[in-house]
Amino acid sequence: MRSFFSIILIAAAALSCSSNTFTVKGTLTPTDDVKDALVIMRNEITDVADTAVVVGGKFTFKGVADPTALVSVSLDNGKRSIHHALFVPEAGTITIDLDSTDRVKAGPVTESLHTLMAEANAATTEEDFLEICDKAFADNKDNAVGYLACMRRVFLFETPEELDEYLADAADFIKNDEYVQMQREMLSAQQSTAAGCQYKDIEGTDAAGKPLALSAFVGKGKYVLIDFWASWCGPCRAEIPNLIEIHKAYAKKGVQVVGINVWDKMDAALKAVEQMGMKYPIIYTDDKVATDDYGISGIPQILLIGPDGTILKRNLRGDGIAAAIDKYVK
Repeated sequence: MRSFFSIILIAAAALSCSSNTFTVKGTLTPTDDVKDALVIMRNEITDVADTAVVVGGKFTFKGVADPTALVSVSLDNGKRSIHHALFVPEAGTITIDLDSTDRVKAGPVTESLHTLMAEANAATTEEDFLEICDKAFADNKDNAVGYLACMRRVFLFETPEELDEYLADAADFIKNDEYVQMQREMLSAQQSTAAGCQYKDIEGTDAAGKPLALSAFVGKGKYVLIDFWASWCGPCRAEIPNLIEIHKAYAKKGVQVVGINVWDKMDAALKAVEQMGMKYPIIYTDDKVATDDYGISGIPQILLIGPDGTILKRNLRGDGIAAAIDKYVK
């Protein structure tokens, strides 16, 4: 099967009289590692790639210009990819010297790309970082620079409405990007499971493999503290001794601790439960439904649910767990 770049190479030949093509002229000092090595050109958004052989310290790529593409070129010396260069495939000639720190000479969109990367990496505060990304996005809503600016700050939005407003007049390739859509879905899930919302049931099994759901504990007259965790997660394991103490101290006060094991292997989870002395109920899940429903991208995530199924608090950690419970339980 021909790669994407091979196909556009053929298209470029057919369009040789057109101004809508680009040519990469690359150089690399010949060494034993470089001789007959491959250079990889990869679209970082679609992940399709093409290769060229380094001959006499030179390599060439051709293709159809596309301001919405974010392309990298790197040397594959058989062990790893090195000497990375990043550019936007604008019409004309793009020169790349993989030996130089200033590796790419291309058009104005690529120049804006490198400016964004340098300024964002040099930002010392979140406020400065956001200002840099927002300006780059505002000036480049129809090209790869805008895409990169969006990707660098999309995870900082707090609601799907904020994200939608930000993307209102952006190009469709940015709006419809898979990661952007995943982020929007996560924000929507977080919004629907925020404090004040009704809990969503979680279905899984107990240690013996029998069906067990969160609804077996919620709505039974108790406050329910749920902890999304995995055996391989260091911060999760750090919180578990605290949760064990909460279970001991608050069980008689009407608080039920429930562990929700996610993103894990059953045998590893069972071993961790035994090692750490987790005596409270654990619901074992084998897919991402539970975390997707609650908009969880990182664990541990600890929530307090009221007796009527209302979520009272999210993002609990450390001493804040007991403090949150004490607001409701005397």
